[in-house]
Amino acid sequence: MKSEKEFLALLKAGLWGSEPDVSVFEKDTDWDMVYQLTKEQTVVGVVTDGISALPKQYHGPRPKIMQFYARTMNLEDENRRMNSFVPQLMIQLERKGVHSMLLKGAGVATCYRQPLHRVVGDIDLLVPDAEEYKKARELMLMIAEEVENEDVGRKHSAFQYKGLTIEVHGDFVLPINKHCHLQTPVWKKKRLTEGGRHIEEGLLKGAILPPVQFDVLFIFGHMLLHYMKGGVGLRQVSDWLMFLHQHIAEVNLQTLEEDLDFLGLRKYWEVFGAMAVEQLGFPEGLMPLYSKKNSAKGRIVLQNIFKTGNFGAKQKQDQLKEGANPIAKKLVTFWGQIPVYARNLRVFPHDTLWCFKEFIASALRGYQTKSHP
Repeated sequence: MKSEKEFLALLKAGLWGSEPDVSVFEKDTDWDMVYQLTKEQTVVGVVTDGISALPKQYHGPRPKIMQFYARTMNLEDENRRMNSFVPQLMIQLERKGVHSMLLKGAGVATCYRQPLHRVVGDIDLLVPDAEEYKKARELMLMIAEEVENEDVGRKHSAFQYKGLTIEVHGDFVLPINKHCHLQTPVWKKKRLTEGGRHIEEGLLKGAILPPVQFDVLFIFGHMLLHYMKGGVGLRQVSDWLMFLHQHIAEVNLQTLEEDLDFLGLRKYWEVFGAMAVEQLGFPEGLMPLYSKKNSAKGRIVLQNIFKTGNFGAKQKQDQLKEGANPIAKKLVTFWGQIPVYARNLRVFPHDTLWCFKEFIASALRGYQTKSHP
């Protein structure tokens, strides 16, 4: 698809600071379609950086190009606001005896060439100590404007404060396959013993990030979880790539391979790594476990990402709106997930069947809970 090639050319240029491949722009470009792809994949800021490197003769009508720049300017304001808030929140929590680490999001954005151009997400704080997690929840309840029901089993709480979503995690799981699901707690405990990385300067001065050896696999695993369970966008793929690119010299590659084997994720890294090098411009020499033998599967994964969109954005367009019949809404939502698993079967058949079985079990548990309160 021509628009996908144009989109990828701009995305790669924005990620790596290279010149876009102008050959794909030689015929009329459907800029509305390119913009739609940036929304589905939540990478508008990075694509705008790519447009800035595109010779003017390949630009479309000014109003169409300006929509990219206008959204990116808003994005810069949103990021500045979040970046000023995150360290303050973490420092205040620490003063109250709550030690947290910032997961993904704003921390990963610092690895981008233009950190303010990464689309803003939630603020995710990991509080590994059980008692400190309870205290963090109590403190957030005092200031939150809205509170979601706590997921006690996952030790997960979400709060709304001044337009920002803050999620506090006392724990996490990576149910990508049965082995990974069972071994994640052991791996997490081992990799978090090093303590966090303190940000001493820049946009997030005062914030604390997880250890590099933890993050290099957690960021990948979190992206992979969304890919297997409902859909992931190129924003999260880009997060993994930009973090890996910036921190590769600090990563113990032998430990990384051991962790991938321990969690049963090596085959995923190999396939996504091939996609990253061959389709998204990641430097071949810097990608651990890269092999051309995974090229075909890497192309399939990229097409699956285009077909699904970030967090399943494309199938969500067909879901029933709030207020619709609840049973019909659940059935439509359930049916919309089937193509996700069907596409994943081509690349990761065994684990996809396990994920689908877990999806069915989760849906049944939810139904039983509502039917028998």
